[in-house]
Amino acid sequence: MNKQQSKESLKDKVKGILGLGGPRPPSKQSDFKPSEFIITTDIIRELHPDCGLSNRVRTMNHICDLAKSKKFEENAVEAVWKAVEDMLAPEQPPEARHAVLQLLRAIIQGQGERLGPLRAYFFKVIRDYQPSNEDLSDRLEVFKALTENGKDITYLEEDIGKTC
Repeated sequence: MNKQQSKESLKDKVKGILGLGGPRPPSKQSDFKPSEFIITTDIIRELHPDCGLSNRVRTMNHICDLAKSKKFEENAVEAVWKAVEDMLAPEQPPEARHAVLQLLRAIIQGQGERLGPLRAYFFKVIRDYQPSNEDLSDRLEVFKALTENGKDITYLEEDIGKTC
């Protein structure tokens, strides 16, 4: 009987691999949900203008990595944005503007389903942003992230219509 059971399990495994069998049990990877991450006051403090450009950029890069792998607590995205929005000003060095645009893209990609109406706010920020030519590609990447390559315009319908 043991031989017959192993044949059946092998047969089931092959069918499962080829997608011919019934539904597969969920794998451990699909059950994995990223843990929620708390943006502490220390992190926000590291983003303060008094901490200097290099420290702020380094902290933003760290937050980019976190945004892609963990879900942020409620209102964390707003707190991070308020701490860095000054760095998107045209008079800021290109390094600062690029870091903010990369941060926005990472937040949108990693926290997208939790952003809700913030998506529309970020759309307006990027739409109204007066970039230099060197910021254009990063700006387009943020637009692509906001719309998931044009597939999702939730919260953006009216603004996109007005822009066109």
